[in-house]
Amino acid sequence: MTPKSLESIKIHQFRGLRDLELGNLGLINLLVGINNSGKTSVLEAINIYCHPLDLRVWLGTARQREQEAIRARTPAIDALRWLFSHEFSFDKEQLQKGNILISSEGSFSVKKMEATYEQIEGIWVSDRRNKRSFSGEEQALENEEIPGIRKGLDLKIDLFTEQLSLLESVPSLTESFQLWEDEFLSRLAGKGEPSLRTAIVTPSSHRSEIGQIRLLSEARFQNFKSDVLNLLQQLDRNISDIEILLSPETVTSRFNIYIHHERLGLAPISTFGDGVRRLLHIALKLASVKGGVLLIDELESTIHTEALQNSFSWLTKWCKEMDVQLLATTHSLEAVDALLEVTESSSELVLYRLEPKEMHTRVVRHDWNRLKRLREELGQEVRW
Repeated sequence: MTPKSLESIKIHQFRGLRDLELGNLGLINLLVGINNSGKTSVLEAINIYCHPLDLRVWLGTARQREQEAIRARTPAIDALRWLFSHEFSFDKEQLQKGNILISSEGSFSVKKMEATYEQIEGIWVSDRRNKRSFSGEEQALENEEIPGIRKGLDLKIDLFTEQLSLLESVPSLTESFQLWEDEFLSRLAGKGEPSLRTAIVTPSSHRSEIGQIRLLSEARFQNFKSDVLNLLQQLDRNISDIEILLSPETVTSRFNIYIHHERLGLAPISTFGDGVRRLLHIALKLASVKGGVLLIDELESTIHTEALQNSFSWLTKWCKEMDVQLLATTHSLEAVDALLEVTESSSELVLYRLEPKEMHTRVVRHDWNRLKRLREELGQEVRW
């Protein structure tokens, strides 16, 4: 059997998580628990761990929960800072520091990542070429320099890989970054390696058309389009094809995704319900992470209960075919039962219940065999 990319993962420190361990991961891994138990934070931690030196992934993950916000988003520096765990202290200097520590077993080359930051301040000077007088008239000023104080982070990332020294305390790779609040952090650079392919699907990410065309193009080149179509037909049998087209009625040169529908004709994807759009998004994300990890927040979201079993059957099949590990959160007992119906062994489905304690997060693990007994024979609640 080919070793899994992640056999197990332990999140020692990340956001509010402490010493949370997911052992003996399977193909499909469900995270359940009460609200604010840390399920979404687990997905975020894994995404960053799989791209430890790519700061664009760090920032995108830090702002993932605000993706629908148009205004008043958290400043980038603050968003990054809240990825770290912070120990309670009356010492102001201690409050300006944070830590992330994650480790894993499996075929992924990174075995441990430790990241720390310290808050810093610096003086910066901006050029102001003109200013407005009290009368409202602009007065030209040559090279006026306006000094100010800006905040930033000194970020240090230590990686321990399978090639590391026998001394566990010596990292095999260390990178340091200095980030400032007035910089365009959305354009952050970073190293792409080492990395493991991942993709995150949030409850609302399917509503954004950005990147969808590229994902569909990739699926087409991988001869995966017909299988994507098959998934959409689980929700609507009238869907016969899906294409990237430029509408003859548009005044721009913007292409869009269109669906051939037996009753509606040729219609843009935006006219369809959330169920079709979300399943398309999941399918395209799956195709983009072959050999990697797919992370889905609220797996059952927008999918009608009657379509869960067929949709999950398709998802399980293609996770196997493409060697993709799935980690997903859910609040739905119907989703748990549907996955039990379409999987067949302990290596295919594992459920982890997260139970936050005062100093750590306790994890209760149920493999497929135990889960089947609890649900089908005893009818027990397994989510909390």
